[in-house]
Amino acid sequence: MKNILATIGYTLRVLIVLALTLTVASCGDDDEYPIDTTPIVGDTPPEAVDLGLPSGTKWAARDINNSGYYVAWGELFAKRSEDCTWANYRFGSPNAFTKYCFRPDLGKDGYTDEAVLGRKLTELEPVDDIARQQWGEGWRIPSKEQWQELFDNCDFYDSQQENKVIFESKRNHNSIVLTAQGYAFNGGIDLARCYYWTRTFHESFDSFAYYILFDFSFYFDPYSYLIGFQTRAYGMSIRPVKEN
Repeated sequence: MKNILATIGYTLRVLIVLALTLTVASCGDDDEYPIDTTPIVGDTPPEAVDLGLPSGTKWAARDINNSGYYVAWGELFAKRSEDCTWANYRFGSPNAFTKYCFRPDLGKDGYTDEAVLGRKLTELEPVDDIARQQWGEGWRIPSKEQWQELFDNCDFYDSQQENKVIFESKRNHNSIVLTAQGYAFNGGIDLARCYYWTRTFHESFDSFAYYILFDFSFYFDPYSYLIGFQTRAYGMSIRPVKEN
C-alpha cells in the first residue's frame, strides 16, 4: 500500500512540474507577442448570406471571434478582455503609432503613413484585416458605409434568444443574427449591447476608428443603432462581409 501511495505521489509531482513548465513557456511567448493566438472559429468561412443589398455585398452568417474574445482594430487575433489595452496594441500607442497615423507628433519617431507609405490611409488595408487574413479572398471587415446599407435595408426583430437580434432583408427576407457581446478595454466589459468594428479609420483623430453600436435597451425604440468612433485598442466583435 505504501508503495502504491508513493508511486501516486511521485506521479502527481511530475505532472505538477510539467504543468508549471508549460505555464512558464506560455508566459514567455505572450511577452514576445502579447495577444491570444487561439485559432478563431475555424478554418472554414461560414455561409455568405445574400440580403439583396444594392451593392451586392453579402454578410457572414456568424462573427469571426469566439464568444468571450475580442478583436482590437487592425489586429489579426482575438484577445481576452484583460489583454485589450494600449500596452498590447499592435500599432503602438497614442503618442507612438507605427501605422495608421497622419500626425508626425503622434507617430513613433515622427512616423506618418504618407511619409513612409506614400499615401494617407483611410481604412484597414487587407493585410491588417482579420477577415481577409483568416477567411481569405473577398472577405473584409465592413466599412461604415456597408453597415449603414445593412441598417437601411433590413428590419430588426427580437430573436427570442437573450441579447440576439435578427436582421431581415426588406428585399428577399433572408436574415442574419447579431449577438450582444459588448466591448472590452483594460479588463472592463460592457455586455449589454452589440459593438462591432468597421474597417474605416477616423479622418481627423489618429487614435480612433469607426464602430457600430446596436442597443437593445433604448427607450421608445428598442432597436436603436449609431455609427460612432472609439479608441482603436478597444476589443469588439467582427462580423465580416463578402464583397464581389
